[in-house]
Amino acid sequence: MKNTRTTVCRGLWIVGMLALLPVSGLVWAQAPQADAGAEKPLNGTLSSIGEGEDLIHVLTVWGTPYEMGYAHGKLCGDRIRAFYLRLTMAASFEMGGDTKVLDQAWAAMEPYVPKRYQEEMKGLADGAGIDIKMVRWAHVVPDLSEFHCTFFAAWGDATEDGKLHQIRALDYEMRAGIQDEPALIVCKPKGRNAFVQVGWLGFIGVISGMSAEKIALSEIGEHFSDDVETLAGEPMPFIMRRALEDADTLDEAVEIFKTAHRTSSFLYCVGDGKIPAARKLRTSKDFCEVYGPDDQGDRALPNVVYWSMGTEGPEGEGKWNKNVREVLTSKLGKIDETVGMKDIMTGLGTGNLHAVHYNVSDLVLWVANATPAPEFAPAYKQNFLRFSLADALR
Repeated sequence: MKNTRTTVCRGLWIVGMLALLPVSGLVWAQAPQADAGAEKPLNGTLSSIGEGEDLIHVLTVWGTPYEMGYAHGKLCGDRIRAFYLRLTMAASFEMGGDTKVLDQAWAAMEPYVPKRYQEEMKGLADGAGIDIKMVRWAHVVPDLSEFHCTFFAAWGDATEDGKLHQIRALDYEMRAGIQDEPALIVCKPKGRNAFVQVGWLGFIGVISGMSAEKIALSEIGEHFSDDVETLAGEPMPFIMRRALEDADTLDEAVEIFKTAHRTSSFLYCVGDGKIPAARKLRTSKDFCEVYGPDDQGDRALPNVVYWSMGTEGPEGEGKWNKNVREVLTSKLGKIDETVGMKDIMTGLGTGNLHAVHYNVSDLVLWVANATPAPEFAPAYKQNFLRFSLADALR
């Protein structure tokens, strides 16, 4: 398992150079197919915020899983095909251009993927006019390759306003061009909680997101040992999405992670802006450990949980965790969006692919994305754009 995840990571930077080469001969670069049958209703809208390199697509979809997927694919087909091409090239390049590893990963995960997400993926494929295999490949990559990142959550007396402030800094390879189609995807699934996920067009899972019930999620890839990792489980982005769609409280969200059929080693931050409070989770296929502010030993900060680039390092706490703790300690009682964006993410240099600060209690977030080639400027050096989920749901 470790070797597979490391191999995919290596391929991610190589694909940046491959993007300059002809791709017509690649088996997954298929021409879009026309929709079969009568025109379907379109349960979605596409807009944007920001300008130039800061521009982020805002996709809103609603209805049944298939209807949401179909609108996603129909509205964004060209962009989705470009995103999938880059992502699947990256994931398969170090495997000799063979996508069998991705097929094998999906075959192991498929029994654990909720049927509603499989229906949404089918709708996306139909709307975009692409082979559903491409959709599946894109959604197995995070469990094969995602490492590092930073998060913290702070609330009550630790923050300037007493509200829940939380960050999600995604540190990932920029030269693969994953950031070229950044998106805020607002989903209003029939019979479930509405939410926004910070990601990319063509991706229906969640790696960063916040729900209408004021549940916010952050995550970090880890590796504890090969023995506690598997591909026979529910992909991380779908567990995170279920927590947003199905949990109304912090305890319910934590329970979803605890009872899921987990795959690889991940760390999570789960916040509830209604209380406010948050917990951090250390997980693998075999265990799910839950930590509050008082469970961090001599590194404890009141009403704060945090991790950066993993749990430990060669010097015990690790440089990144130490640096994050020092900044948060100096700002206790004054933590707000400026601390998250300027002092932590920009100041320490974390969140190169995308960087998010949530004011969960007010359902507001600020997001920045890495720039495309040739600059590849990290997200934390870009302008942060404000987005109100509360306004989007009115």
